[in-house]
Amino acid sequence: MQQDNLILSSAVEGQLLDHGKPVAGQKVIRTISWNMEAEPRKEITSTNHEGRFQFPEVRGTAEFGFLAKLFHVPNVSIRIYVPVKELEYMAYATSRNSYGENVETGLPLIQIKCDLKDKEMFNGRLPVINCEVEESEARKNLKYD
Repeated sequence: MQQDNLILSSAVEGQLLDHGKPVAGQKVIRTISWNMEAEPRKEITSTNHEGRFQFPEVRGTAEFGFLAKLFHVPNVSIRIYVPVKELEYMAYATSRNSYGENVETGLPLIQIKCDLKDKEMFNGRLPVINCEVEESEARKNLKYD
């Protein structure tokens, strides 16, 4: 049985800055690895004159047998990279275990703001940029004791 319109990633909007100033023409990469596909999906876009970029929502189709449909657990890994010189800096990473809407942040789209001044080598090996991610109102209102 074929399943259509399985949501693999919410839409993403972002802004890339360098010390608070927009970075125009910068390449931005999104990869989506789904346990129903052998190879990751890769999309490339560039920032506009305001340093803004966007990726659309991504949906997929899969063929499931009756038992597979009952026991299937989706595993989708979403990564956004910003290549700077020879390194691809990871700007955002999340995963999904559901095909439901808005499961990453609780909002219709993922919104991030990154400043290249915040790039670093995590554990001396992994290039990352510490980006701000807009959270859902429900998550903001959670109280931690």
